[in-house]
Amino acid sequence: MNWKNLFTPVANMSVEAVKEFMNNHGSSEYQLVDVRQPKEYEREHLPGAKLIPLKELPRRANELDVDKPVIVYCAVGGRSKAGAQLLSAQGFSKVYNVSGGIKAWRDPKASGSYDEGLDLFSGNEEFSDAFALAYSMEDGLQRYYNNLSDTFADTEYQEMFHRLTEFENIHKERLLEEYKHATGKDPDRKALSNFGHIPEGIVEGGSVSRFLHKLTTETNGLYAIIDFAMALETQAYDMYGRLAQKSSKRDVQDLFMHLAVEEK
Repeated sequence: MNWKNLFTPVANMSVEAVKEFMNNHGSSEYQLVDVRQPKEYEREHLPGAKLIPLKELPRRANELDVDKPVIVYCAVGGRSKAGAQLLSAQGFSKVYNVSGGIKAWRDPKASGSYDEGLDLFSGNEEFSDAFALAYSMEDGLQRYYNNLSDTFADTEYQEMFHRLTEFENIHKERLLEEYKHATGKDPDRKALSNFGHIPEGIVEGGSVSRFLHKLTTETNGLYAIIDFAMALETQAYDMYGRLAQKSSKRDVQDLFMHLAVEEK
């Protein structure tokens, strides 16, 4: 990094201001960049963030849209300030550094490596294949919630899982509407139900196995179920954002970004 960049002025944003900005803008209207190291990202990161470690930023800045706002964060704000200054010096006009970094972020965070779950998707798929993948993941989570409801004798827990199942049903119906809007025709529901290259245990948020510890219903009751569901929804928000970044097709990018917004 050129030392002269250290004198490039950039705007700082508190985490509260960042949240307000993100709530008032669609996920496709800004770029969220994590400049930490991969291991830090894997432990926890903001949903939808693109990982570009600070040392790689000079040669990878071309992966970002110079005309779109960029929000840069790190652990506490030091590295992200340097990254924001570098981008600003390279012609990015709307660059914001997150003061306090991820350590000041109190909302749900995602976890896992940047590539987790993306092996299901090459990035070159057409809209119909990307749609089938998304529908299968939504359907997978719905069936997973249904199965979990059968493992609890408590009717309150069963009711909560049924409510979560209904939420996923709403997501699936909206996804079907999105397909019809984009293609002008109804999808083949029978073909969708046979779309089978999603591995067991993989749903819209990725692998469910590492979140099962949240289901300690004996001690936390309904809160544990809500916490578990929130973790999966956060992962889904994150995964759709990463799928959008990987795709080379504009209509597929738009589809995944729309789904990311819904999860958010």
